[in-house]
Amino acid sequence: MRILTLVGALFASSALADTSPISPVQALFDGMREHNSEKILAQFTDNATLKRVKPDGQIQQTDIGKFATSIANHPKYLDEQLLSVNIAVEGNLASVWTPFAFYIDGTLSHCGSNHFTVVKVQESWKLLDVIDVGYEGNCEEFIHNNKKP
Repeated sequence: MRILTLVGALFASSALADTSPISPVQALFDGMREHNSEKILAQFTDNATLKRVKPDGQIQQTDIGKFATSIANHPKYLDEQLLSVNIAVEGNLASVWTPFAFYIDGTLSHCGSNHFTVVKVQESWKLLDVIDVGYEGNCEEFIHNNKKP
């Protein structure tokens, strides 16, 4: 199993984006920033799931189509910034872990961690499962503690 740790400038490389399981993650967040529902939907497999772990431990599942539409119609600029990226790859399966900070119109809204299960389908990496959890403490401290040098 290969394990990669990536940060900002490294995973922004177009050469890496073409060959790495991080590419659909990057494209998902680019689609969010662009309010582009088609770009968002294109990153997922047909049977993908989108979930959130709530503070009480409940799992909330969101319809991906409704999510993409709500992002496309959102009136404000949405920017999810990844603080670090850890990737484990075995063949056509990858796990991507990303602590994040989420900004709305440039103002910090919330923070937490994402986990993506990514699969290679016909030579393209696609998101099979996305789950996140919000951080319940101070986001400024969370950002400081999770940013890779």
